Amino acid sequence: RLPLMALGIMVLLVVLTVAMVRITGKGAVHVPDAAPASVREFLFEDRPNGSIVVLDARDRRLVDTVAPESNGFLRGTMRGLARERKRQGIGADVPFQLIGRTDGRLTLVDPGTGRRVDLESFGPTNAAAFSRLMSAP
Repeated sequence: RLPLMALGIMVLLVVLTVAMVRITGKGAVHVPDAAPASVREFLFEDRPNGSIVVLDARDRRLVDTVAPESNGFLRGTMRGLARERKRQGIGADVPFQLIGRTDGRLTLVDPGTGRRVDLESFGPTNAAAFSRLMSAP
C-alpha cells in the first residue's frame, strides 16, 4: 500500500509541476524560429474521388494531387486544420502558408486560425510530404 501511495504522490507532483510551467512559462524552453528562407501559399481541395489537390494560392495552378488513401500524414494534418477552420467559421479560401526556414525546418501556418504545425517534429519522412510541395514548380 505504501508504494502505491508514493506513486500516486509522485504522479500528482508531476502533474502540478507541468501545470505550473504551462501557466507561468517559467522553466519552459523556448527555441526561436529561424528566419524564413522561402514562403509558399497553398489551397487544399478535396475531390469526390477521395483525392486532394494542392493549388498555388497566387494563380490556383495545380501543384500536386494526393491520391486517394495515400499520404496519411498530410491528410491527417490538413484534416485537423480544416476542422479548426470549420469550428471558427473560416472558409477554405484563406491559403495555408508553408514556411521553409534557414535551418532546414518547415512550418505549416494557418493564418485564418493562427495555428501552426512544426513539421520536423513528426520526423523526416512525414516532413518530406510537405517539403516536396516547396520544391514543386
